[in-house]
Order: sequence, then structure tokens, then C-alpha cells
Amino acid sequence: MAVTINETSWPQLQRLRFIERQLLWEREVTAPMLVGAFGIARPEAQEAINTYCEFAPENVRPYSPSDRSYKPTQGFKPKLIPDSADSLITISRLSTPANPDFFSVPVLNRSTAPGALATILAGIENRSRIDAVYVSMQNPEGSYRSITPCAIISASNRLHVRAYCWERNAYRDFVLSRFRGALTLKESGDELPVDHAWDESLSVRLVVNDALTAAQQRLVTDDFDLEQLEAFEIRKALIGYFLQANLLPTSESELNEAKTHPERFPVLAVSNSGDSVISYAF
Repeated sequence: MAVTINETSWPQLQRLRFIERQLLWEREVTAPMLVGAFGIARPEAQEAINTYCEFAPENVRPYSPSDRSYKPTQGFKPKLIPDSADSLITISRLSTPANPDFFSVPVLNRSTAPGALATILAGIENRSRIDAVYVSMQNPEGSYRSITPCAIISASNRLHVRAYCWERNAYRDFVLSRFRGALTLKESGDELPVDHAWDESLSVRLVVNDALTAAQQRLVTDDFDLEQLEAFEIRKALIGYFLQANLLPTSESELNEAKTHPERFPVLAVSNSGDSVISYAF
């Protein structure tokens, strides 16, 4: 008889959610993964996997000794976790303690077409084409796109899909929430061109805006611990998202504003040569 949610305990439900998250994002799940995450014995971990396979048999391929893991089917669709960026959150066995003196502000969450994330991740895993309708501010009615997804980018509270667009013959980033309707996964053996912006990295440093007063510069340096912050490598394709997420100048006009109104942009991002990195932003 099929397993139902009402038949599972809270600890078991958390394990099933963890299994589903692993299948969605890691593209596999094993008993040792559950042992490490929940501190349970291996037989309990295997029992949880068996329970999930019974609960959602359409989501798990038959176990193959050569894989040494359970893998998702191409038609995998989450049933216990959000099909969105929220599913990135680690499944915890314990609730976050409530503190009556701690407050947070609500954050907007973007909706995602059912099954879109799972289909995109399956496309990345199998290097398959995906046919879909995509909308944008410039084209809110939407247009047909055929893409080969390559990576998922999480930035500014939304997921983006790095993909080769066959209509534009170029790599583009697509906002996951802007796909409409069903996404069709198609087998293909396409050879993709090199994605230089993705493969190449830039060494970036954060510096205080020297248009600030000396006292303001000391304050900002202490706020962000800039003296201890070392240069770091970041993919060129991600620099725009990095600047946007950290409220740093992303254009020449904002860079000019940083000179006239430095309090608006107290921190700037520069390359190791000392030049601004905004030329890589979007």
C-alpha cells in the first residue's frame, strides 16, 4: 500500500524532505548522506530511502549498483519541498528557537512554474535542450525559447538559469520565475561553444570610497572590516550579480554618483589593477 504523509512521524518527514532535496539539487541520495545529516544508523537511513521510493516511485530511478546511489528520474517533481529557491535551505530536524525580542522584515518570494526547477536541473545534468515560453519586461507576452541550461545562479532573492540560447546563438541568463507553462525536455547531443564569461574569473577587491571624508572612511572600513578583507576570485559572468546584491555601482552613471554622493556608495569594487569592475556587470 502506498505511503501517505499522515502515516509518517515528524522526524521521518524531515528525512523524506532531505531525500527529496538531495534528489533535486545533488541529483542523488545515499544512506550515508542521511547518516551524516541526521546522526541516525544506516538501517534507519536506508528505511527512509525505501519509504520515499514507495511514497514517490515516479521520482526515483531503480537502484543501480554501478551508481551506488539513488538518482532522480527525468520527470522528477518535488512533492514535499518548494520547487523554488526555498528548497536550497537545509532541512533541519529542529525548529528555529523563537525569541520575542528578535524581528525580521518580510522578503518577497518569486513564484515558479510547477516543475520548472526540476526540469531545468534535469536539463543541466543531461545537457538536454529545453523548449519553453519566456516572458520579460521588454516582452511581457512571452516568446518561444530553446535553451540548453548549464548552471543555476542564486542572487538577489531569485534564481537565474545560465543557458545557451539557440535563438540568440549566445549564452544568456534567464530568471527562473519568468518561464511560463510546461518546460519540455528534449534529448540532444549538441556541442556548446565555450562560455568565456563563465569559465574566466577576475580578482576583485573591495575598497572604501575615497570621496568620503577621512572620518567616514574610517567608519566604513570598520563597518565592513575592509582592512582584513582579501581579494577574491569571482566568475566574470557573476560580477554584475555580486555588485547588485551588495549595493555597489553597476554602471558608469552610478560610478559618477559615487563621486558626487559617496554616502550612496561607500564601498567600491575594483580589480587588482585598481580599475572599476563595472565593465563586467551584465
